[in-house]
Amino acid sequence: MSKITLSESLTPHQDRQDSEKITHIKTDNDENDNDFKRLTLYTNHPVTDEEIYWEFDKQSSDTLITKESDGSYSLETEELDYVKELWEVSEWKNSLFKTWKIAEENVDISSEWIDEVNIIPINGAMWDEIYVNKICAKKDYTMDCVGEEGEEINALIAKINEKFSNQPNFKSSPYNILGTYRDNHTLRPPYTTYNTVTFYEMYYKKADFNQLLTTFKVPDYSYSYRFWYGLKYDLDNSKRFLKIVVKNTKETSNYQECPNSFIPRPSLPPAEDIYFAKMYTEEGVEADEYDVFFTTTPTIMKKHCEKHSLDFPLPDNKINDYVWCFGIVYDKNTLAVKQVKGYVKIPQNAENWINWRS
Repeated sequence: MSKITLSESLTPHQDRQDSEKITHIKTDNDENDNDFKRLTLYTNHPVTDEEIYWEFDKQSSDTLITKESDGSYSLETEELDYVKELWEVSEWKNSLFKTWKIAEENVDISSEWIDEVNIIPINGAMWDEIYVNKICAKKDYTMDCVGEEGEEINALIAKINEKFSNQPNFKSSPYNILGTYRDNHTLRPPYTTYNTVTFYEMYYKKADFNQLLTTFKVPDYSYSYRFWYGLKYDLDNSKRFLKIVVKNTKETSNYQECPNSFIPRPSLPPAEDIYFAKMYTEEGVEADEYDVFFTTTPTIMKKHCEKHSLDFPLPDNKINDYVWCFGIVYDKNTLAVKQVKGYVKIPQNAENWINWRS
């Protein structure tokens, strides 16, 4: 850890010159009129880049500041960076939510989901560009897409139906997703062919999903599932895989209390909305690779990749785009990272896309 000595500033924060806009302490009074050292700093908003001035409360200041034996005050920079990054992640996520709206029950989302998730994207027609090592390795389209993208969706559905019968209604929701891989990157395991189509059913019927869990012989770990699941269609080998998407709860995170359902994970950056994915064959064989997904800022993720010698997924020209999540593919036994992914969401009609950076 790196420690810095804090100086005290008597200049009002709004009057400080740029050279004075550093982390300081100032003497203040608590509710009992006792003096204490308040931590102050300047930072920038992760979305708008607006300059932000912070004053920490007494408890936080006391936690972060150390009084040294010579009477000076110091703090560990990594502890402060962690606090700042948690705030940056929260602000980033709040900005992303500007492109969502409240859903209407039994119109947008069925009654069996409305209490768990009551928002939908403002734009139904959109796609995700999925980046691996700065290359767009995959595109996932929602069913509302038209034109060239709509034709691509119909072509993928036709390819699936040529190989498989009695499949879900791919267009049961305009928010369902279909996509396929490009042959321009190293394919992640357990996939063996680029000719694999991904289908995600959003806001699915829970009874139908439970039947899929039975069909794919998924063990009952008492997981809480997200509002979508995936089916992976290997068209070359006529094989299906089920991808379950699992919330990060006590069952996945507390090994002492829930050793059977615990999901190990590699080191993660400061993040929110963490969840996992596992894949199963129809014979009930679980893949050796897990996915962990999370929301963080591109800047924080890049720092994390550099620290752990991982390939940062986004090219420079995408860092300021609508990066809604990152994913890490890792070996469930060794936790070795096999792929890092960055997800950039693109609306088909950009005119209706709210300025989420405002």
